[in-house]
Amino acid sequence: MYKNIKKIKLDDRIIIELIGTDVKSFLQPLITNNIDLVSFQKSIYAALLSPQGKYIFDFFIFENPINGHLSIDCAKNRCAELLVKLNIYKLRNKINFNINNNITIFSVYGSDYSILELDFKKNNIEGYTQEVSNNIIVVDPRNKNLGLRIYTNLTTSIEGFNEIPDGEQSDIDYNRIKLTVPNPALDLEVEKSFLIENNFELINAIDFNKGCYIGQENTARQKYRGNAKKKLFSIKIIGKSISNGAKISYNERVIGTMRSSCKGLGLATIRTDFYNEYRKNKLKIKVLNSEIEIL
Repeated sequence: MYKNIKKIKLDDRIIIELIGTDVKSFLQPLITNNIDLVSFQKSIYAALLSPQGKYIFDFFIFENPINGHLSIDCAKNRCAELLVKLNIYKLRNKINFNINNNITIFSVYGSDYSILELDFKKNNIEGYTQEVSNNIIVVDPRNKNLGLRIYTNLTTSIEGFNEIPDGEQSDIDYNRIKLTVPNPALDLEVEKSFLIENNFELINAIDFNKGCYIGQENTARQKYRGNAKKKLFSIKIIGKSISNGAKISYNERVIGTMRSSCKGLGLATIRTDFYNEYRKNKLKIKVLNSEIEIL
């Protein structure tokens, strides 16, 4: 009955609540996405950049219909860093930050959400948000094929939720890689990586019409001039696994860097000039004792 849906508890994530009258006006000039899109029915994915347009943090943002607070779903191991950065930009804004340890975050993935009796038949689009029995359910804002994110305090349960079998992190990683969706903790470098080079535009993390934000100028320039030197691609690994960070070379020229991988698929940052050559000439790329194909 439950073979087409699984759940996994995301212990590496945590919730920061933003409380105050200036929350949206505070976030709008900081983040890459449009905070005005966020409502009880819509959640977003966004990033915070350096003034040079380089990646620093990424997070999901949703509005909690239970307490009305705007909430950030971020990496637990970098939560303290993010709070420091937010407090630097706080200035005179009427806003406070609260870590909510009472919310547990799950990823639910598969092909049959009907067991949860959710109203997704007409709203199965990225970011669609629904409150069910004091639980917040979000269609992944990056790509709906990544599944659902569920925010729960476990005091009330969605019917059928507890019966869903536990999944594996490798399932989530494999699907993410197949969809060419980066996990910034594995695939990006803090204060070095650019969003355009890492598909953030394709995972709904950037709003090019919202106006200025930190790092906007360089991000917009890379998009409209099309001058990104590298791009993140899904690759097939033929042979042994390749470690994250391994350099990819062709004819003694470094043309890319290996990123995360799982079950014979991986992500790799590849120079765009080489990618054009690769497609045109159907080149074979050797990495150590393995071969890779760019998908």
